[in-house]
Amino acid sequence: MKKIFYSTFLAALTLTSLQSFAETETVEKGDKIKIGNGHAYSYVVYNHKHQPKTIGIALSEATMQGLPNKMTEYTMKLPHGKEVRPYKSITIDWNPQGHEPPEIYGLPHFDFHFYFIPEGVRHAIKCMDEDSAKCMKQPASDMIAPYYVPTPAGVPMMGWHWLDSRSPELHGERFTSTFIEGYYNGKMIFIEPMITREFFMNDGSVNHTLSMPKKFAYMGWYPGKYVLTHDKAAKVYRIELKNLKLAK
Repeated sequence: MKKIFYSTFLAALTLTSLQSFAETETVEKGDKIKIGNGHAYSYVVYNHKHQPKTIGIALSEATMQGLPNKMTEYTMKLPHGKEVRPYKSITIDWNPQGHEPPEIYGLPHFDFHFYFIPEGVRHAIKCMDEDSAKCMKQPASDMIAPYYVPTPAGVPMMGWHWLDSRSPELHGERFTSTFIEGYYNGKMIFIEPMITREFFMNDGSVNHTLSMPKKFAYMGWYPGKYVLTHDKAAKVYRIELKNLKLAK
C-alpha cells in the first residue's frame, strides 16, 4: 500500500512540476521613454522555450496628461538585444486633432505602429511623385488579410494603410479602437492598433481576434490577437499583440 501511495504521489508531483515548467514565462522590458506626464516602454513575453508569445507596449496612466498640442511621434525599440522578427521598431504617434477622414478619425488618438523595416528605410518612404507607384503597389491576394480594404492614398514615412471593412467606426459607430495593416511596394511593412485617448480614459478594453494574410513578405512572429487592458494595480495601459505564431 505504501509503495502504491508513494508511486502515485511521485507521479503527481512530477506531473505538477512539468506543468509548472511548461507554464513558465519570462518578460523582457525595453527602455522607458517619456510621453506626456508619464512614460512608456516595450516588452516581450517569452515561453519556457524562449519563443515570443506577446509583444506589448505599456503606457503609464500619467501619459494621458500633459500631451503636446501638435502631432508628435515617439520612437521606441524592443528590449535591448532581444530581436523578434520581423519587428524593427515601434512608433507611437499622438494625434491631438485626429487625422483624415475627420468625420471618422477626427478624435484625439494614438497610432501604435509596429514596423517590419529599419528606420532609415521607413524615412525614405515618400508616397508622392515617383514614389507613388511603389507606395500604392497592389499586394498579391494571398498577402492581404480577409475583409481588409485600402485607403485612397499612402502616407509619407508610413505607407499604404488598409482597414478592416468590418470595423464599427466604418459603419456609423464612434471610433474607439481599430486595427490597421500597412503596405509598401506590395509588402506588409507594419501593423497598427489605433486607440482614442477617450477610450483609454474611459477604461476601454479590447480582446480582438485578428484577420491576417495567408502569406507574409518577412519571416517572423505574427499575432493572432490584439488586446488592450488597463492594469489598475500597476497603473498602466497595455497594448498587446498576442498568440504570436511563426510564419516562414
